[in-house]
Amino acid sequence: MKQIFLLRHAKSDWDNLNQQDFDRPLAKRGIKDANLMSQHIKEKHYLIDKVLCSSAERTKQTFDICSDGFNFPINNAIYSEDLYFGKCDAIINYIRNLDEDLSSILIIGHNPTMHLLLESLSDESIKKFPTCSLAEINIENTWKDLSLKKCKLKSFIKPKELKS
Repeated sequence: MKQIFLLRHAKSDWDNLNQQDFDRPLAKRGIKDANLMSQHIKEKHYLIDKVLCSSAERTKQTFDICSDGFNFPINNAIYSEDLYFGKCDAIINYIRNLDEDLSSILIIGHNPTMHLLLESLSDESIKKFPTCSLAEINIENTWKDLSLKKCKLKSFIKPKELKS
């Protein structure tokens, strides 16, 4: 079995309206939510083999906080500006080309891409993919045979569901 984890960046700070969106950091609530999610991840003992993260500031900060929960070295993550623009087809093709020795991948990105990916892969319909939410999707076959609408959404955790 293969696993895809989708993590939307935590709440961003909108205090500086002149700041470029790409450079927007996390808000205080975003840092709090990311710490809660990191603790949840640690308690679940999730393991990941590869990380693909948007190179936007708020996604990098979200992963910096959550990487401890995943016990994944920050320096081993792959940062891509392509995730900022969020083309689902490109991400799905990337997943299909993963090395079969890998069991799991974490993708940290933005909406609407995270929402669309979850629904495209699992055929589940969700109302909203809130900031700092984490989806765990299971795949029964190989990466190269990844089929849309055929994956199983195992869990979908929102920060507000976690104890503070």
